[in-house]
Amino acid sequence: MHFQPIEHMADDTYTAQGQDTYQVEVDTPAANDALDDVFGSGPSSPTAEHHDAPHSAVHPSDMRRLQTEHSTAGYREGVSAAKDSSMQAGFDEGFSLGASVGLRAGQLLGMLECIADAVRGRDDPDAVRVGELVREAREELSIGTIFKPDYWAEDGNWKYEVPPSQGEDEVLFTDVAEAHPMIRKWTAIADEQLALWKIDRTILDDETGQRLDSVMDEPIASSAVPIARKPLDW
Repeated sequence: MHFQPIEHMADDTYTAQGQDTYQVEVDTPAANDALDDVFGSGPSSPTAEHHDAPHSAVHPSDMRRLQTEHSTAGYREGVSAAKDSSMQAGFDEGFSLGASVGLRAGQLLGMLECIADAVRGRDDPDAVRVGELVREAREELSIGTIFKPDYWAEDGNWKYEVPPSQGEDEVLFTDVAEAHPMIRKWTAIADEQLALWKIDRTILDDETGQRLDSVMDEPIASSAVPIARKPLDW
């Protein structure tokens, strides 16, 4: 019976154990590759997770902030450009319209004040009535009344109906002024007073004519009621 020498068995066992140990040592570095994070091959790589996530759910926080800032800047630039192109035209139109309405209101008020000054001191009811009309006209023909929101919209357009002048296709500024509710009311009152005191309206429109002081049959300070009134020469 043949027995293997003991020293040879020990050498073979050592050799086998050495081979197993070497295999374990070779496999361990392969699992811990130092370039794993660089190329994103590992499951914990943030680059790999970014490509695996849905595109709509991933949006850098700075991108939203920049988008908001650029949108706001573009809106402001657009508003500034629109103001530059339309501000002057809007101012010219609004100024002309406001001047037409204010001029007509001032003419009516001035006309009534002139009549009231001419008949001041008289004791007849018509003269007293003119003084009362002047006080009412000063309130209703004031800027705060004729330009209040009841008659004008925020964009400067009128809220009341404005028919065009006869023979005209478009509405003019004078049409807007004449159609104003307060202007229409006091135009009718002024026409009544002109007819009552027999005042020639054309004299007031004549800028080249000579203005004369009012002439009455009786003195202005007289308390007697005149039998007949003559036209007042201005």
